[in-house]
Amino acid sequence: MLGVPDRLRWLGFSQIVMLYILENMASYLLIPNYNLIKYDLGVSDTYLGLLMGGFLLMNGFAALLWSYASDAKGMRRKALLSASLVGGGIFIVLASVSPNPILLIIFWVFSGGALGAIIPLGFSLISDLFDRHIRTKVFMLWYMLGGIGLALGFGLALFLGTYYGWRLPLYFGGLILIFLGGPLSLLIWEPQRGFSDIDTPIDQYYYPYRFRPQDIGLILSNKSNIYVALQGFFGTIPNGVLFTWTVHYIIREANASEIAASVFLGFMSVGALGGLVLSHITDKLYRRNPTYRPLVAAFCSIVESVLFMIFFAVPMKLNIYTDDPIDAFFAMIHILYTNPQIFVLFIIFFIAMFFNSPVGAIRNSVLSDVNLPEDKATVLSAINIGELLSKSIGVSIVGALSDIFGSLRIPIIITMSIWILSGASWILVAKHYQRDILKIRRILEQRVKT
Repeated sequence: MLGVPDRLRWLGFSQIVMLYILENMASYLLIPNYNLIKYDLGVSDTYLGLLMGGFLLMNGFAALLWSYASDAKGMRRKALLSASLVGGGIFIVLASVSPNPILLIIFWVFSGGALGAIIPLGFSLISDLFDRHIRTKVFMLWYMLGGIGLALGFGLALFLGTYYGWRLPLYFGGLILIFLGGPLSLLIWEPQRGFSDIDTPIDQYYYPYRFRPQDIGLILSNKSNIYVALQGFFGTIPNGVLFTWTVHYIIREANASEIAASVFLGFMSVGALGGLVLSHITDKLYRRNPTYRPLVAAFCSIVESVLFMIFFAVPMKLNIYTDDPIDAFFAMIHILYTNPQIFVLFIIFFIAMFFNSPVGAIRNSVLSDVNLPEDKATVLSAINIGELLSKSIGVSIVGALSDIFGSLRIPIIITMSIWILSGASWILVAKHYQRDILKIRRILEQRVKT
């Protein structure tokens, strides 16, 4: 969009990042304290899998309703985001005081639904702020900075849970959403839809279009949408398992305390920062030929699948039981220096995370290219329903199989292999991507002329 200073774009982006950080923080307030919840409420791994799986599933279905309110009804996105954060905070506070497993799962799942606006409306806003040629890098930056929220939520839950029980982190996390997330949402700089898709001076720009039922035909006619949805269904099964059960795999089968396992996993996951480099390279390749975007995602999906399977297939024993993070860090350094097998496994996981991280950013970039501005949030939400359904199924099944086999190793390895199917789906996206881009651009150019 001509005439808009970059500082205004990045102001809007920074505000959206903050909201994503808060949502990610909230989603990880329970995971580190699964064992405490099991002991306190007398529940099983199956219950814990359903608890997190239900949160994710409700988040996906509710996202479609939030997107409909934005795309079809034309409601201001920042107002919807404010309602989302405040509602999510209220439900999380209620979950923190739930006296039994039934009320806990009800309020926790409802909080997932309340927070369903953040990803689709954030995606829509970022698509309107930045040119298509740099969106992979921008979306990757969004995901990477949003990961701060995962660390905050995990750290808050781990610290408070260790010393004060699993309920206190939920209580504080809910209050943060209410009193920080709600007001912050109302301050977002919100551009008009299609802000960066149409090359028109800002003082001449007006985009009155909203989502219409007949748009569904156009959405489904874009084969890129279909195959992106397919890769997402396959890709989120292992992704959900990876980020939910890996820490518990390290605790139970590598013999580590919650603190030690979290420190070890945290440092292995630093490899995800390399995704920003891959995203930058992907945008450069996109300028040469747009087809490179899905092909890079295909390559990343297949490579990470193989690397993660190797990591979980090779047994390791850390034998670090300290609850002091500093002691756990130095114990990790010592074992990496003295045990070549664990060092190699550490590097394998680190590299796997490098290839894991840019795929979501590429997906968002592809969807922003092949859909009209008024359809983007709704399309992403619909695809997220399939993805979160598969993620919740994966998380729940691994929990159930863990109870059956008495081990997390085999269920996790099986789910990691599914990333290969995701890579194959990305190759199918590449066959149709450029044609679908041209179709959407022709529609937008015709709208400008008229």
